[in-house]
Amino acid sequence: EQDNGALPYVSITVPADFVLFTVQLVTGTASPDERQRELERTFASLADRVKRVQGVTMEVGRPGRSAPLETAAAREAIVASRDRSSISTVLKFAIRPGETFSMVRTRAEAFIDGIPTSGRVEAVTGDNQYIGVNDPKKRREDLLRKIAEDTHLIQSIFSGGKVDGLNGVSLIGLGGRVKSRPVGPLEIEMFIPYNIVLGESLPQPPPR
Repeated sequence: EQDNGALPYVSITVPADFVLFTVQLVTGTASPDERQRELERTFASLADRVKRVQGVTMEVGRPGRSAPLETAAAREAIVASRDRSSISTVLKFAIRPGETFSMVRTRAEAFIDGIPTSGRVEAVTGDNQYIGVNDPKKRREDLLRKIAEDTHLIQSIFSGGKVDGLNGVSLIGLGGRVKSRPVGPLEIEMFIPYNIVLGESLPQPPPR
């Protein structure tokens, strides 16, 4: 996910767990029925290849709008036009210890080049790749602890006698999901969008 607003001050940077590559299976065979058969055979071969290789998983669709392989059928995923048909897939490659992005990309390209195709089907790799982490919810506690430390610092500065009558600090928005954005070839910054509100001044006691 990407946040379009201002980024919060508190975040954590973690190594990515995987790289996503988009692969479109495309055929321009003249007969629509034959195009469908070619794609179904190629899809089945790709799915079988994925199942036999450790650290590679496949989803059907586009990033952010994809379905697990187990719940998708090739026939339902085919998008057909007058002169060609295609199936969009997403391949997730787990990052191995010590790998750089270029190493993951080389491994992914070799895998994609080896996809068994049928008829005139081609496996076309997309221009963009995406990095991510598995189960970002696991990072939520780490983030909340850092936010709590930062909040305590703010309270100690503004409420610890330096600003008279300040009534604490309020946090708004921490109920949202953990979000992320890439900050390096294989690094991800994770954050929860929130706002800090300094409390209003305490009412002063009436003069005696």
